[in-house]
Amino acid sequence: MNALKARLKPFARWEVSLIGVLILELIIFSTLSPKFLDPNRLLFSMSDFIYLGIIALPLAVVMITGGIDISFASIASLSSIMMGVAFKTGANIWVSVLVGLAAAVAAGLVNGLLIIVTRANPMVITLGTQFLFAGLALAASGLAGVSAFEGVSGLPEEFTAIAGGRTLGLPNMLIVFIIFAVLFAILLARTTFGRQARLIGANPIAARYAGFRSDAVIIGAYILTALAAGVVGLLLSSYVGSARADVGSALLMPVLTLVVIGGVSMYGGEGTIFGVIVATFVIGFLQQGLRFAGLTENEVAVFTGVILVTVASLRWWSGRWSERVRNSRVRRENLRQMGMTAEAKRADINV
Repeated sequence: MNALKARLKPFARWEVSLIGVLILELIIFSTLSPKFLDPNRLLFSMSDFIYLGIIALPLAVVMITGGIDISFASIASLSSIMMGVAFKTGANIWVSVLVGLAAAVAAGLVNGLLIIVTRANPMVITLGTQFLFAGLALAASGLAGVSAFEGVSGLPEEFTAIAGGRTLGLPNMLIVFIIFAVLFAILLARTTFGRQARLIGANPIAARYAGFRSDAVIIGAYILTALAAGVVGLLLSSYVGSARADVGSALLMPVLTLVVIGGVSMYGGEGTIFGVIVATFVIGFLQQGLRFAGLTENEVAVFTGVILVTVASLRWWSGRWSERVRNSRVRRENLRQMGMTAEAKRADINV
């Protein structure tokens, strides 16, 4: 019996369940429309959603530390418009790209420092900086002499060709996602930074007594999330051919959905990069399949929201159930040990 449980244990993992959901999605939607499983269509349609996963990967690290960042959408917009402003003022496009990324990193540093210095709830801090960075993005658009939502157009072809281009037959956005996925998988699972981030989320007091540099880890996690948001802001600018102050306005809920569905605990200390990777494709292909089925964008948004609420509830109940199972196992083991001790004492008395 124990051997059977050991063999079945890997299949009880949340990530394995997500893979099963992904396979089921592909089967259902390919049945509704045979064109859905066309390899070329599947491959190059990923550019429509894969950028969400680029931000979700570092955001998962932030949430594993016990924090949250809801300002990344505004950071993506700020990075985009700062790049556009620099280009509009005569800078080389690649210098302008560095300006946009620098603005994103600075925003992440502000988030991390405010959370560490004030010790306030990260949601409250990043809610405030969300409006701060969005306001700065709107103000920066005025520096370029464009209206808030018109954006800076006329970007050079070598830049606009990035997001829609291919390298070795693969979409460039997919390649960027793969690079980020590998880096963050190694960072979380194979480095001291990742191990400390997980313990900080699971037990911040124990992490402090263990001598961890908790503040540095937390600040680093927010900077990495902001950097990823900056990269996505620039990729979206390349994709639409314009640097705009609202380019990241639709990122918030989809990215949070990916992280939660990927199995990252909203309380910290639990989650994997692999789960977020699988969730990116689960949600991406789900939304595409619903559009293939004839649903409107509003209906797709409602369906995605229902999925988020359902999965969050399932994660909570599964966590409670797992905790009960563990507690029951510990109690049985303690009772068994107590019984063995009592029996040994009786044997000593008889002797």
